[in-house]
Amino acid sequence: MKAQSTSKKILFRIIELLFIFAWMLPLIWMAITSLKLEHEVITKTFTFLPKHPTLANYTKAFTSTYILRWLYNSVIVSTLAMVFTLVLDAPIAYAFAKIDFKGRNVLFWAVMGGMMVPFQVLIVPLYLQFNTYGLVNSLAAVYLPRLALPIGIFILKQFYEGIPGELEEAAFIDGAHRFRIFLRIILPLGQSAMATVIILSFINTWNDFLWPLIVVNDTIKYPITVGIANFQGTHGTQYSLIMAGALVASVPQIIFYIFFRKKIIAGIATSGIKG
Repeated sequence: MKAQSTSKKILFRIIELLFIFAWMLPLIWMAITSLKLEHEVITKTFTFLPKHPTLANYTKAFTSTYILRWLYNSVIVSTLAMVFTLVLDAPIAYAFAKIDFKGRNVLFWAVMGGMMVPFQVLIVPLYLQFNTYGLVNSLAAVYLPRLALPIGIFILKQFYEGIPGELEEAAFIDGAHRFRIFLRIILPLGQSAMATVIILSFINTWNDFLWPLIVVNDTIKYPITVGIANFQGTHGTQYSLIMAGALVASVPQIIFYIFFRKKIIAGIATSGIKG
C-alpha cells in the first residue's frame, strides 16, 4: 500500500514537471532564439540550440533602438496605473464590503459587469474623448483607462468581508471615524490582497498593446510592447532581434512576480469566494 502511494506521488510529480516544462517552453525558446544569428532562425534545417551563440541581438537592441526609453515609459505607465488602481479600488471595495447603503448590490454588480465588456468596444469612444482633451500621443493616455480594475475591487471586497466587524465596532467606540478605521485597520490587514491587485494592475498595463499602439504616435513615447512590435517595420522581420527585445521586456515582470509571489498566493488564498 505504501509502495502504491509512493508510485502515485512520483507519477503526479512527473506530470507536474511536464506541465511546468510546457509552460516554460515558450520562454526557453525565446531565450535560445535570441542567441541565434538570423540565418539560423530562418532555415530549412531545424536546430534547437544555436550553433554560434551570440549577444549581438542584445547589443543591436540597446544601441540602435529606443529600447531603454521604451522600458522607462512602460515602468512609468505601469507604476502610475498600479498606484492609482490601488488608491481607487481599495476605498471602493471597502464601501461595498462594510458600508450599507441603498443600491449597494446593484452598483457592485454593475462594476463587475465592466469585466464582461471587451476593451476593444471602448477604443473608439475613448480615443475621441482623449483627443478632445488633447491627451492623444501622451503617456497619460496610456495609463488613464487602466486606473480602475474591476477584478481588483472584487478581490479586495472579498477580503474585507472576512475582516471581523468587531474590530470596526471597537474602533468606533474609541472615537475613530470611518476614514481613520480604513487607514489604520483595514489597509494594514489587507496587505496580501492589495499585493495581488497591484501585481495584476502592473502586468495588465505592462502587457497592453492595442490601446498604446492607437493612442501614441511618436516612436520615443512607445511602451516596450509597441516598441518591440515596431522592430518589424524598422528592421524588417528579424526574429532573433524581436526575441531579444521580448526577453528584455519580460525581465521586469519576472522580477516583479518573484518579489511579490508570496503576497500574491496569500492574497488569492484569503480572498476567494465565500459560500
